[in-house]
Amino acid sequence: MKHGIICIETEWEVTKKGNRCPLNSEPLLKFISETYNVPYFYRQVATKAELTYYIKQFCKKEYSNFDVFYFSFHGNRQIIQLEGEKEHLSLDELADLSDNLFKDKFVHFSSCRTLLGSTNPLDQFKSKTGAKVVTGYTKSVDTTLSAILDVALIGEFFTHKQIPSIFNNLEKRFGGLQKELGFKVLK
Repeated sequence: MKHGIICIETEWEVTKKGNRCPLNSEPLLKFISETYNVPYFYRQVATKAELTYYIKQFCKKEYSNFDVFYFSFHGNRQIIQLEGEKEHLSLDELADLSDNLFKDKFVHFSSCRTLLGSTNPLDQFKSKTGAKVVTGYTKSVDTTLSAILDVALIGEFFTHKQIPSIFNNLEKRFGGLQKELGFKVLK
C-alpha cells in the first residue's frame, strides 16, 4: 500500500452553538489524494470515546503505511477541543491515547494555537509518541489561509520525504503565510 493520510476532524456543525461552522477537510484530502496519488482515511469525531475508537482502529497493521496524521479541530494552548465534551483534550492526554500510533509519523495539528506555549510539553508529546515531526499553529488561524498552508505542507511531504527539503521549500514558497499563522515545527 502506498503511503497516505489519516485525518481526524472535529464535528463542526452539530455541536456547541458558538463553534458551529460548515467546515469539512475532506475536499482538501481528495485534492491531495488525487494530486499526489496517495490514499486517505477521513473520520469526524465529537467525543473522546469516538477519538479513542478511531485511534485503536488506526493502530491496526493495515494502516501502518499511512505516515501523515492530520488533526483538524478547534484548539488552544497545547490542547484540541472535542466538540461533544465539556473538557478539552491536552496533547499529553492524546499522547497517552495514541498507543504508538504516531511512531515515526508526521503529525499535523490544523487548529488554532495548539502549538502555542513552552516547547517542553510539546517536546514531551513528540518524545512520548515517537512522532518523526509535529507541526501546527501558535496563533488563531484563518480557515482559508491554514487550508492553503496545510495543502502545501502535505504536498511537500509527499514530494520530498527529506525533512530539511520539506521545510526549506515550504519556507521559500510560503514563509510569509507561515509567519502570519504562527506555523511551528518540532523535528
